[in-house]
Amino acid sequence: MLKKLTLAVLAASVSTVVYAQDVSSSQSTDNQSVQAQIAELKKEIAALQANQEALSSSKKTSSSVTSFGEDSEHVTVPTNQGQIQNFLFSDVQQGVVPMGMLSSSQFALGLLKQRNKYSDYGLIFGGYLEIDAQTWNGSTIPAISTNNGPTGDNTNNYQSGKGIYITTANLYTAANLGRYVTTEMTLATDQNNNFRVNDGLVVFGNLDDYPLYATVGKNRIPLGSFSGGGPWTGSLTQMLFRPGRVINASLAYYQYGLSTNVTFFQTDDHTSNFSYAAFYGNTAGEWGYGINGGYLYNVNGTNNSFNAATNLGTTKTRIGAVNFDASLNYDVYGVGAGWAQTTNKSSITNNGYAGAWYVQAGFSPEIYGRSTNFNISYNGSYNTNDIPVTLSGSAVNEYKPANVVAGGVNKMVVASAQRPFFTENVLLGLEYAYMHMYNNQHANAYTLDISVYF
Repeated sequence: MLKKLTLAVLAASVSTVVYAQDVSSSQSTDNQSVQAQIAELKKEIAALQANQEALSSSKKTSSSVTSFGEDSEHVTVPTNQGQIQNFLFSDVQQGVVPMGMLSSSQFALGLLKQRNKYSDYGLIFGGYLEIDAQTWNGSTIPAISTNNGPTGDNTNNYQSGKGIYITTANLYTAANLGRYVTTEMTLATDQNNNFRVNDGLVVFGNLDDYPLYATVGKNRIPLGSFSGGGPWTGSLTQMLFRPGRVINASLAYYQYGLSTNVTFFQTDDHTSNFSYAAFYGNTAGEWGYGINGGYLYNVNGTNNSFNAATNLGTTKTRIGAVNFDASLNYDVYGVGAGWAQTTNKSSITNNGYAGAWYVQAGFSPEIYGRSTNFNISYNGSYNTNDIPVTLSGSAVNEYKPANVVAGGVNKMVVASAQRPFFTENVLLGLEYAYMHMYNNQHANAYTLDISVYF
């Protein structure tokens, strides 16, 4: 429409000039002037047409989901419980990424990357709501419910059922306190009405001025990507090895796609602990690639699955861990793999090295005008017989296989599809998760996940 109106205005100008030429045709000097004006207007019309064609071509290019650069704001990328799974996609959206979508393993960096979108004294609010409708079936599995009864440790049978839950409701508050200080606090609840402060941290630094920054407070230890899951179910590497949210202090660096940090904290038995991690991601045309690696001095006691397999004594066996993830994407296609393993042996790892791994593949074609992500992954583990992970179904009970039957999960397949509906901030996902136990029992879970960011 703008093009038509502009051309109409210019055409009217030409007609006016031609009319002026006819009226003063007896004056040769004026005639030459009018002819020059007509020629100039014709040049402007031609330039306008060329600009409109270039703009049209640019829009066609930017609407493609193949781009990983600044024009890829409509790419649907894999999420797990609302968060971007792979750090490679952390900058995929132009402008501001909703705080609920930022990877919890890189949450402080995600905040710092977009803090200058607001003023130096800006106050920002955000929220995330997740609803999951589920049905599940399979073997009769003796399982521990972490949210059943006064002890929170009752054994029941996990076999089949269905339910619908509000699994996450988060409210985010962030504030810039000058040029070099950003604070954030997350109030959270879940399907069991457990109200808590998920994150409460202070970030010192400004990436526009310096690549170094520091954090102090409570948040998830910045280690690993831990992809390989679906909209609801996490990968085995995530459930077994990803550290939880603890009070910590970190010193970090980010520039030219390279992110690295060292973090100091305490395990739940008050012994000293630390981690080191490095991430690198970049693009080359339609290619996108990334790799990360990290070391955790003691994975035991960091609020993950290893805690459930640990005795309740005053001290815990130190179990170090390493983790690596890599991903490669071209056009709408992508593949990835990850691996994590303990660095020492213990009685709860069958006196061997316990580990887990995953491989995944996906693609995100445009269907009916919106990018739609399809993803499938295969997960495996070893020497984790007695380290229970949360089963996919019955989110309200958070069932884990009981240790007494050596029911840890050693194989898992997760297949999913996810796309925006109504707006880019409403994601609907369908997920199927198959879990296989060391004792050959199995479970199937089907989940409809609705993620809303505001």
